[in-house]
Amino acid sequence: MSSFNKWTIATLNRSRLFEIYSNSDGMPNIYGIEGELIKSIVSKLNVEYKIVTPADEQYGIELKDGNWTGIIGMLHRGEADIGIANLGIYEDRYGTVDFTSPYMIEGMHFCLLKSAYRDELFVFLHLFDFSTWMFLLGSLFITATVILIILKERETFSSIMLYLFGSLLSQTLIIHKGIYNWKIIFTSWLLFAFVMSSAYSGELLSFLTLPSEAKTVETFQELAEAVAKGSHRVYALKGSQFVSALKGSPEQHLRFLGKMIEKNDWYVTADDMTQNPLKKKDSPDNKTRVDAILGGRYIFKMLYGVGDFKSKVFVSEEKSSMASMAIAFRKGFSCAPEVNKVLTRILEAGIYEKFLRDESLKYWFSLSSDERKEIEVNEDRSLSVNDLAEAFVLLSVGLLISFLVLLAEIAVSYIKR
Repeated sequence: MSSFNKWTIATLNRSRLFEIYSNSDGMPNIYGIEGELIKSIVSKLNVEYKIVTPADEQYGIELKDGNWTGIIGMLHRGEADIGIANLGIYEDRYGTVDFTSPYMIEGMHFCLLKSAYRDELFVFLHLFDFSTWMFLLGSLFITATVILIILKERETFSSIMLYLFGSLLSQTLIIHKGIYNWKIIFTSWLLFAFVMSSAYSGELLSFLTLPSEAKTVETFQELAEAVAKGSHRVYALKGSQFVSALKGSPEQHLRFLGKMIEKNDWYVTADDMTQNPLKKKDSPDNKTRVDAILGGRYIFKMLYGVGDFKSKVFVSEEKSSMASMAIAFRKGFSCAPEVNKVLTRILEAGIYEKFLRDESLKYWFSLSSDERKEIEVNEDRSLSVNDLAEAFVLLSVGLLISFLVLLAEIAVSYIKR
């Protein structure tokens, strides 16, 4: 083991993943998840090493002339022996460099801030879904028709509808006493009206106490639609394969996302990706938009899997593609089998998962109160005029209609004289 030559390790200097600090003796101090992993490997194999980073700060994509950027390019040109930066095993890379066994299998997810509370007018109509409202309206019409048939000409259809609607609003059901001979129908409607009015009242009170949240984009299809409307932007990691994977997808909405990212230059750097990428970005047209970030779930888990962030950040369950992450070697690197053996032992012992959990907790505790507020959604708050706007609108409309009816009755009375 001690006969191994000194290794040159290529990586990206990224907070919490691979942090590099200078030391007085010339040996770098390295921290972070990937840093702890590579330290464990070289310590076990008793190897000296030096750390290098690509000037373009990219993982590695193939250029049209056959050359490579980033870490893969350094390995391809023989400038480094090992590359570690959560490198995905892709077909084009596999012909250029060698890889260890995968130490993580990740999909491409997206994360974004959960939507703030709704300020829509008539939002109270959404407390029941469309089908519930339709069933309620259908029940009202059917019951009114049945009662009209039972009472024959003793009540009009409009008056029955008005009485039944009033009972849904917890008003006394005043109707011709002939309905009392049909106790099953009468009792069934009273029970139905009680259940529906109670359910709606409870939901309405809950909404007034704490207004409900708007629907958060949850799928790539919904994300593409939101981007098309201009309400969302999607950022990808610069120098990664994410955009290429989206553009080459058979799904139209994924291809659309890839084209929009490339067209608008919606990219974040590798270091930005590990330092709260959901920080608000300035918009050229000063419009408020929601930013979504593409990346591996492990990154979002590390950044937003602890503390208050759990309730503020949405991470998609859907993933658009899968990739295996591994350590890369230059072609012909003789120590690859030994590295692979030590890596396998680390994974089987659960040490890599421990590195991830430890870094996530350190990140949360290192944040100041101001930094934690950089990711915010509306917290519990007092009711405002916006929350009650629809109630005032309904009252105003009702009063206006009543006033118009009053004027009409006065006019009719004068005409009949």
